[in-house]
Amino acid sequence: MKVRVTPKAEKTQTAQELQIAGFSCSLLLPEGYDAGTDCYPVFYVNGELPAAEMMAELRRMGISTDFILLSVRPKSWNDDFTPWSAAAFRKGEALPQGRAACYIRCLTEEIKPYMDACYRTKGKPEHTALLGYSLGGLAALYALYLTDRFGWVCSLSASLWYDGFCEYMEREKPLRQETNVYLSLGKKESQTRNPRMGKVAACTERAQKILEEQLNGAVCLEWNEGGHFHDTAGRFARAVAWLKKEDKI
Repeated sequence: MKVRVTPKAEKTQTAQELQIAGFSCSLLLPEGYDAGTDCYPVFYVNGELPAAEMMAELRRMGISTDFILLSVRPKSWNDDFTPWSAAAFRKGEALPQGRAACYIRCLTEEIKPYMDACYRTKGKPEHTALLGYSLGGLAALYALYLTDRFGWVCSLSASLWYDGFCEYMEREKPLRQETNVYLSLGKKESQTRNPRMGKVAACTERAQKILEEQLNGAVCLEWNEGGHFHDTAGRFARAVAWLKKEDKI
């Protein structure tokens, strides 16, 4: 596995750019990390997120930011975060190739081990979360059925309308029954001219019911104002606030 790391920033709240296992990643360490000896939970994110805005919102909410945050950028958004091939999302686009299983395997077998070896992490599932938005949220939920490495999964505005995904969830079983899952969706996300994507609210509610039957951990569905791209940073912040509730992670 080849890893290229840029020099560490002097301010620990400044993101560091890494190359891990061929993926471009953005790493944010807690304040005081370099001067301390504490170990921290790790929040992995499928894709980029507005980290600075999210952290500012968490501080405004009074939520502790004592965690390591690693965002993993996909090589192809439509391919790395889809579970299998399906029809194109829009006319003229290429078909999604469905490489999420390969991405999740790399995340769990190469990226996470690197983080656990090189940083002071709390590596057990109960201290490890996977978050994602849109197709990244779809891949986060898909990971439940492929790995037991994550004790917490946050699937935000996820593309759960994806062809056959709810049926897949009903057929399969999560590999870790104690996992806790946070789902969120905008109240206007179903208001789209695309009938395929317009099923997102019904599919998200269906996924919630499936998970409540399959898991022993907590399952939460939170509704947000606006459509798919409304207040992304705030939605991530609310997911992290749920993760940090009562400092269980």
